[in-house]
Amino acid sequence: ESALLRDLIFIFQGIDGQYIRFDPGSGEYTIDSKVTVTKPTKDLVYYLSELGWLYKRILLFVKSKSNDPSIGLVGQAFCSELQHELTDYYRLIAVLEAQIKKQASTVPNFENQLALPTEQSLTLRRLVVWTQESLQKLRLMSTMVDVCQDQKGGALVSTMHNYTKHGDPFIRNYISKMLQEVSKPFYEMLQRWIYAGELDDPYNEFFVACDLSVPEEELWQNQYSIREDMLPAFISEELAQKIFSIGKSLNFIRRSCHDDSLVEKYSTSDQDCVPTFKYGDVQAVERSIDVTYLETSKQLINLLKRKYKLMEHLRALKRYLLLGQGDFIQHLMDTLGPNLSMPANKLFRHNLTGVLETAIRASNAQYDDVDILNRLDVRLLEISPEDLGWDVFTLDYHVDSPINTVFSQQAMNQYLRIFNFMWRLKRVEYTLSSAWRRWGTASRTFASIPEMDQDLHQAQLAISRMVHFIYQLQHYYLFEASLLILQGLNLMVLECSWEKLASFIENKSIDLDSIIEAHSSYLDKITEKGFL
Repeated sequence: ESALLRDLIFIFQGIDGQYIRFDPGSGEYTIDSKVTVTKPTKDLVYYLSELGWLYKRILLFVKSKSNDPSIGLVGQAFCSELQHELTDYYRLIAVLEAQIKKQASTVPNFENQLALPTEQSLTLRRLVVWTQESLQKLRLMSTMVDVCQDQKGGALVSTMHNYTKHGDPFIRNYISKMLQEVSKPFYEMLQRWIYAGELDDPYNEFFVACDLSVPEEELWQNQYSIREDMLPAFISEELAQKIFSIGKSLNFIRRSCHDDSLVEKYSTSDQDCVPTFKYGDVQAVERSIDVTYLETSKQLINLLKRKYKLMEHLRALKRYLLLGQGDFIQHLMDTLGPNLSMPANKLFRHNLTGVLETAIRASNAQYDDVDILNRLDVRLLEISPEDLGWDVFTLDYHVDSPINTVFSQQAMNQYLRIFNFMWRLKRVEYTLSSAWRRWGTASRTFASIPEMDQDLHQAQLAISRMVHFIYQLQHYYLFEASLLILQGLNLMVLECSWEKLASFIENKSIDLDSIIEAHSSYLDKITEKGFL
């Protein structure tokens, strides 16, 4: 037994002993066939040999992966933690080896184990007891090696986290302790993302991805995305969206709005404002993220509203492209009418631009912000051979960064589509007004011809019906359809819905995505209610 004990100390270190050796064919440790041992002793040896087998597997993984950059920072932390746990195992081996040496020097005939074991002497059975906890740990470490073999980053942390739900308290506590160290790189990436807007992720381990090929003007919509496979199980989808929004907002504020104040504030704050995240402290992490989410969202919305005049642009689009500025639209229609009745190929944009400027000066539009008026422009659509000016004329409103994040190209196309429909309604109204004036002239001219009375009366009725219809349609579109907001925003379907949209945007707890969604829903509802 003493010889087997000495061999087992070597086996625990992955080294073959004199009588116990590793068999590559079976993948197990075996006892030399020339040695005769009892079955109970053989069973104890095989049971204890599992420690060596597990140790070799774990050590092989650590050595093969430690210098492999593909495993990422979390993978390296995992290997480091495995190595740290093996250090405790080495201490146990040192203690056992010292005990055996002590017995060899104090116990008579120890080498042949002829004397009966004393209470202090080391035996195979006592060795089982001494190594029980280490065996449990090595089994768990080996299991982690198996399940995390091809994983990295958030996926690796998530896989380990699932074992913290185990019914065995030992397993639950041991894996939680390992995760304290393994998850550190993940939490460091998380902190840099939400407090600096930086994605320090050279090995693609974080659940937020960045596509550097996306143009700067598409930063908000397309540059960042969520990697679902890297989202840890202990971060809910709602919390992940907040984390995603925080970092994206910080980048947008710094790069598109050219404001570094918030990032500088976080970089100089004490630990109370910018705490250090760690695994297991779920409530503290969620509280910090909620506070940071509200603060970054508020900062971004305030910048868009104050520095970049978000509300002023919304009102300008409503007044000019949704024909809300009645005197301006009427003057534009009266002035442009004769020109737009000409063939489209005879129109010149610079002439129409001059008419636009005249209409602005002749109406209350002249009191608008100069920046707003400078964005208003005339645009001619693609001309077909039979087109009149009415068919190709449209107003346009130029937007640039960062407000084009809200007023995207898709949104502006919707505005133009709505304008073209409403402009056609105005054209019909304009034409009917001209027809009504001509009817008035004709009724006076032909008053002395009784035979014309019936025809004139029928013409009057037809024009009246058409005028009534067009006014009803305009009323519906201008005062109901164009002022509706999607019911999902909890806004009542009333004529004051525009004010409620403005109120919704003023809400301090929303983020930019909420505003984009509200604005998009607003346009969709107008399109839907306008039968477009």
